[in-house]
Amino acid sequence: MKVTPETVVLINCGCEGIQKLARAVRARKVYTMVIPYSAPAERVGAEKPAGLLLVADGPCARLDEARQKFASLGVPVLEITEPENAVEAAVDFCFKKCGCSGNWDLDKFIDEAVADIRAQVGNGRVVLGLSGGVDSSVVAALIHKAIGDRLTCVFVDHGLLRKNEVAMVKEVFERSFGMNLVCIDAADRFLDKLVGVTDPERKRKIIGKEFIDVFAEAASKINAPFLGQGTIYPDILESIPFDGNPGGVIKSHHNVGGLPENLKFKLVEPVERLFKDEVRAVGRKLGLPPELIDRHPFPGPSLGVRHVGEIRRETLAILREADAIVTEELLKSGWYHRTWQTFAIFVPVKTTGIRNGLRSYDYVIAIRSINSVDAVTAQVVQLPWELLFKMSDRIIHEVPGVNRVVYDITQKPPGTIEWE
Repeated sequence: MKVTPETVVLINCGCEGIQKLARAVRARKVYTMVIPYSAPAERVGAEKPAGLLLVADGPCARLDEARQKFASLGVPVLEITEPENAVEAAVDFCFKKCGCSGNWDLDKFIDEAVADIRAQVGNGRVVLGLSGGVDSSVVAALIHKAIGDRLTCVFVDHGLLRKNEVAMVKEVFERSFGMNLVCIDAADRFLDKLVGVTDPERKRKIIGKEFIDVFAEAASKINAPFLGQGTIYPDILESIPFDGNPGGVIKSHHNVGGLPENLKFKLVEPVERLFKDEVRAVGRKLGLPPELIDRHPFPGPSLGVRHVGEIRRETLAILREADAIVTEELLKSGWYHRTWQTFAIFVPVKTTGIRNGLRSYDYVIAIRSINSVDAVTAQVVQLPWELLFKMSDRIIHEVPGVNRVVYDITQKPPGTIEWE
């Protein structure tokens, strides 16, 4: 999607923090793209860059290779050897050497995105899998602004959602925005297939495949040749092999990558060039409520990866209530927006405790709170003791079946953000 004629391309010659540098330059209203050094010169030239930043975490042969390869483009080039200290130098280069005027603006982006969607879709219809997360919600708002009721959103309730999630989605998209919203109650279908399954990868695959099947069935009943997706720029960057080797791909970026081949859609991905913070900013400008646009990231398999072991309806209900309490107390204390993710985990271990003066033998809930920039690494948040005590006290007294709460203090690495 065309977003601005002034583009400065960051050539990744081996830099872990290149996304951070690209975001920092964008924050100064210069549009940036990240492309690996292994890309052909023609690929970079197709972006019509105003200049190139060759970025590495120190002197290396890739810088020499990139300098020679891209010299034919005839645009200004600056080599960054210390990217963590190079923001001002990069911005100065963009304005003084590349002639950028600083016209990267999210209001302009919205206008251009709406125009591009209308041009791409024409008189057609779009179907979109709405998760209630930030990315798909912003895409829904953008597409709806462009084509109105020719957008149909499909929301699948797979029984693994957070407390009151369905009601919130209906309130925002169906009542406030007046969108065509198809809500599918498929909880039993998902949970029945998860009976007896304890392996985390099997659970993920079952949830993923079933979601695709349910969405495909719903989409096949809608005469829509276009599929809206909430792909964002980090998804694309992680799908591009750094050194040209397919083995270097971190993950595939298509959100619904397993749809049956007989469902032939043309993709509409209006925020594919935006970083997460930019997506949130666009959502605010489009009028999405703070409780949706500023919420913590939530995994695709939902509570399925926060429920260790076999997922049963009664223990899933325990997790859902405990997680709601964690979120409520985090919001009341003012700590919600000071953490990147904070959530509860159901641990299928019973311990001895005391309830109402009698011996109890009930489950454990763990609480995890981390801060991160890109989810590659994560640091444990030192929540106030008083807040943790309040969460623990409420969970134990308000959620039947729990008599112990623990706090996860594991960084990433070695631990992952989710427990499964």
